[in-house]
Amino acid sequence: MIWLVGKNGMLAQETSQILSKNNLEYCGTDIEVDITDIDQVKKFIDGKNFSHIINCAAYTAVDKAEDDAENAMNINVYGAANLAFAATALNSVLIHISTDYVFDGESDVSLCEKDTVGPTGVYGKTKLFGEYSIELSALNRYFIIRTAWLYGKYGKNFVNTMLDLMNAKESIGVVADQWGSPTWAKDLAEFIVLIVKSESKKYGIYHFSGEGKTNWYEFAKKIYEYGRKNGLISKDCAINALTTEQYPTKAKRPKYSYLSKEKVIENFGIKIAKWEKSLQNYLEK
Repeated sequence: MIWLVGKNGMLAQETSQILSKNNLEYCGTDIEVDITDIDQVKKFIDGKNFSHIINCAAYTAVDKAEDDAENAMNINVYGAANLAFAATALNSVLIHISTDYVFDGESDVSLCEKDTVGPTGVYGKTKLFGEYSIELSALNRYFIIRTAWLYGKYGKNFVNTMLDLMNAKESIGVVADQWGSPTWAKDLAEFIVLIVKSESKKYGIYHFSGEGKTNWYEFAKKIYEYGRKNGLISKDCAINALTTEQYPTKAKRPKYSYLSKEKVIENFGIKIAKWEKSLQNYLEK
């Protein structure tokens, strides 16, 4: 049995479908088990036997977190710590999702798992502290997966927002000087399930995102191209490149957060799909 935490989120819903396809039994929870409350966590796990705990729960509102640090800390740090406690108590493997925001975004080379971290905003700091809460716990059987630019069918994300805007407006502006890799939630979910199925013991921190480097502007242009091709966008829309300074946000975004996937490819022998191909597949579906 697997405990899937945050079952209503975008990544968890994709993960649940792939678990079901692989005939892997799981128990999904959301707000009915408050992971920030250790007593609720203890009560829930009492008498249960989970082989894996998959934590897809997170506070991900990057700008809102700047004014809501307490809630972000509760979910991203204390929630992670409580799940590490649960995994230790049950002798389970914890699979925890983290983010490229743990880096400062000032690098100009692909980021490896051992590279120096330095988050600049509340969201990134709480996600990093969440990683630390797992690493410093008594648990030694865990996978921390850092991902980036996540999109998918279930929930608000850049791709779906762009589709809506491109259908509503004559032109839009998109930042062209922030670099990284888009990640289809389905691709990440398949990797999560691979960890479970393989019963891997190659624990630690991993980077997983779509293969290839791009910026938000080029990403938007591909969304428009594939969206028009698949009938998801019904009108012309001009896409204009902006600088970060022209599109200010409350929380600072990483200018460069291209994640190296060498470790995950070497340890799991997988081939990661090009981000363009995954986007094409997503929009075709």
